[in-house]
Amino acid sequence: MQLLDVIGFLVAVASVMQTSGNQQLSKPVACTSDLCHKVAREILSSMDETVDPCVDFYAYACNRWNNSSGLSQTVLVPKVSKQLQQLFDSGNYTNPTEKKAMDIYNQCINQTNDGPFSIETIRRLVRAVDALFGGWSLLKGNPNVSAFRLDDVLPRLQQNDIQSIIYLSIEKNDFTSNQNIMFLRMPGRLWERWGYCARYPAPCNATEQLKSIWTFIVQHLLKVANPSVHWSTVRERLEKVLMLHFRMATVSKGKLDFLKRLTFGDLNKPPYRSHFLPRLLPLFNAMLKSSSVKFQATTSTKFGVPLLEYLLELDQTMAQLERDGDAGLATLADWLWWTALYHYYLVYQEARHCVQLVKTAMPLTVSGMFFKTYIPSKVAEKAKVLTTELANAVRDAVLLKTTWMDNATLEAAMDKLNHTLRNVGFPEEFLDNWKLIDDLYAKVQLEVSFYDTLRTIDQSNSWINLQKLSRINVRNDLFFPDDLTLVFARIYPNGNYIVIPAATLQPPMFYASNLDIFNYARLGFAIGHEFTHTFDVGGKAWGKDGKPFNWWTNATRNNYNARKYTLVDFYNNIPTKNDSVDGRQSLNENTADNGGYRAAYLAFTKFKRRTGYRIQLPGLEALNEEQLFWLIGAQTWCSRNPAPIDAVHAPFRFRVMGPYMNSAIRCSVQLSAGIPDEPAN
Repeated sequence: MQLLDVIGFLVAVASVMQTSGNQQLSKPVACTSDLCHKVAREILSSMDETVDPCVDFYAYACNRWNNSSGLSQTVLVPKVSKQLQQLFDSGNYTNPTEKKAMDIYNQCINQTNDGPFSIETIRRLVRAVDALFGGWSLLKGNPNVSAFRLDDVLPRLQQNDIQSIIYLSIEKNDFTSNQNIMFLRMPGRLWERWGYCARYPAPCNATEQLKSIWTFIVQHLLKVANPSVHWSTVRERLEKVLMLHFRMATVSKGKLDFLKRLTFGDLNKPPYRSHFLPRLLPLFNAMLKSSSVKFQATTSTKFGVPLLEYLLELDQTMAQLERDGDAGLATLADWLWWTALYHYYLVYQEARHCVQLVKTAMPLTVSGMFFKTYIPSKVAEKAKVLTTELANAVRDAVLLKTTWMDNATLEAAMDKLNHTLRNVGFPEEFLDNWKLIDDLYAKVQLEVSFYDTLRTIDQSNSWINLQKLSRINVRNDLFFPDDLTLVFARIYPNGNYIVIPAATLQPPMFYASNLDIFNYARLGFAIGHEFTHTFDVGGKAWGKDGKPFNWWTNATRNNYNARKYTLVDFYNNIPTKNDSVDGRQSLNENTADNGGYRAAYLAFTKFKRRTGYRIQLPGLEALNEEQLFWLIGAQTWCSRNPAPIDAVHAPFRFRVMGPYMNSAIRCSVQLSAGIPDEPAN
């Protein structure tokens, strides 16, 4: 099958296999090791050789795959989970920050599981929140909240990483990669369940669910904290809080998050000027001061608001509560007390998963321990070489083959690719200086009580978040810790750096042995996919240093727009089974898939030509290396579930059929032993 030159990234991989002028290779080397027999059995166990691969290559590769998710989720995620468990069960550590992580894990597993509503758990909840508020008048049966001071409470909540009515998050500035900016966010963690129900009301009734949970918890609290207070005396107050909470949680119903940039001075002008918003400047400065951040906001300080509707609704709500006098103040105090209570309730429940707890508290520490334990240095070096080869292959097989980029755009794309930072495995600068990581997590402390330890983790998370505001040079910065035990490569456009996590540098994605064909077909594809994103329609918005900069010329944009529907139509017309794809909605990811496979295949052919690499797997002798490459790559996406992982990715079947049908490595082509200099257009 021959496809038109669809966007240049996506031209055919190799229309013919020419032998003249190329190195002639020896016969394939039969691999008879135990490992080769194992991987061959795995390949054969998923194949359906009754299917004609020329008709349905995905069915040929995957019909006998028995899991509902792909290779990474089915094999690699459980493997990494087991490795992390073994890592902590070993008790081994080599430096103070690793010892702290190990101590917290041991303290966690030695805790008695009292249950979510045991007397001891409820007492812990009350003690934790009392430390912030000095007691909850609702539990005391006393509506007097004259001692309540919002200006004191909100900074304490932020300092303890509790998302109450508004949350201050420090994130990368979209306008420059060497600065950070404040974001005023609608709290998400505490409200996600009811917020989801509000957006999609059927089949859950969020109001009733939330009411039953609150009623159950508060009734238990009353029994333990103050049995003399009858439920009927607090029901009305609780229902007021419930309605307020639910109304604020549903502000985003039917709305998208469009980022609005304001200054604190803007909050003193219409339409924002009201009772509460002008108070945010001193409130947030108090939050920053409480965490010893060397930054003070002024009226000219910019901040981002992802959901302006929430901020405006909050302002009106606070104004109404103030007009309601003591009753409104009581409702506000009850609301904040509840958010803190529920935060600790969730923390205590999640703390049962001890490995995940330590990962959340000290992600770089755990990532480093994992890397040192399971990823040999030679494997990391091999992966770095592969990453470099894929960057070069993207340049040669994708960028230099484009016909829709003009010279100015092509030059900018090449420059951006050359400046893309690469984090492969684990950052080298930390391996020889663990004190940097130890200092980062200095706020995490092992206390006598496990629940006091949990509070120090919250305080550490908040401190790290706020400290980022005074940081500069934040491309791939220590204060943006990444969990490198995750199993997928990723690109960060607003920093222009690619991350290949330590967890991916092991089978079935990467092998240290002679199974290099797997490395190129699986991890090589993933790396090529992410590199392709640096200059696709999404990557065009970010320059080589990660700053917003549209480097496409008008001519390039027009050429792209004129051709993109060729690929959209191509995917929409791929033969389907019980699935379907929206070629327009998944266009960017389909582009990256095609670019990734094309780059991975070119890198593999160059590797063969450079090294004389040949391999033949037992039971698969009828396939040459080119066919084996595509089969190995295809089986990365085997799944019994026809649904995509999200709205922007095609279902797995199409992630195989698209690049395969858009290449000339087809059954109609007789493949020889020769390796072409370049894939042909």
